[in-house]
Amino acid sequence: MFKRLRKGRGKTWRNMKEKLKSKFLPSHYLEDNFLKLHHLKQGSKSVQEYTMDFKQLLKCDLREDDSQTLIRYLSGLEEQITHVVELHPYATLDELIALLIKLKFKEKL
Repeated sequence: MFKRLRKGRGKTWRNMKEKLKSKFLPSHYLEDNFLKLHHLKQGSKSVQEYTMDFKQLLKCDLREDDSQTLIRYLSGLEEQITHVVELHPYATLDELIALLIKLKFKEKL
């Protein structure tokens, strides 16, 4: 493997990571996780549990811009919580999660 790196193949970690993914991940992996993320709802979970599930699915290397991710997260929250949160400023997912913690939405309303 190190000889390949010296010869110019797989020069960066990103390239190596892409090669490993293409070799070892099933072709349906991203689609399955994207569907799980798309259908994820808070339901009877606490905000904290929902957030953990959401972040776990984001680790699956799904690529979308930050505003899409933020909207996807908000759309999965309970409607009551979404209405309260919309009254406060936030720009990123991390800011929104911090806001939810500040507003003490650790448990479901």
